[in-house]
Amino acid sequence: MSMFTPKVTMPPPPPPPEPPAQVDYERAEALASESLRQATGQRKGRGATVVAGALGEQVQSGQTPTLLGG
Repeated sequence: MSMFTPKVTMPPPPPPPEPPAQVDYERAEALASESLRQATGQRKGRGATVVAGALGEQVQSGQTPTLLGG
């Protein structure tokens, strides 16, 4: 070896990762059903939506309706 070549030392390998925890299927099913219940509870039906022109607003004579309804 030459005196200009650095000595290369390898660092020790990292420790192996911990094994994954056991899956709790009962808890996962309970969380999934709870989130599904919350998602379906927040949905609005067809009657709760706003429909353009449902309020009976009339267009004033001589003006075209704007996109904002005014």
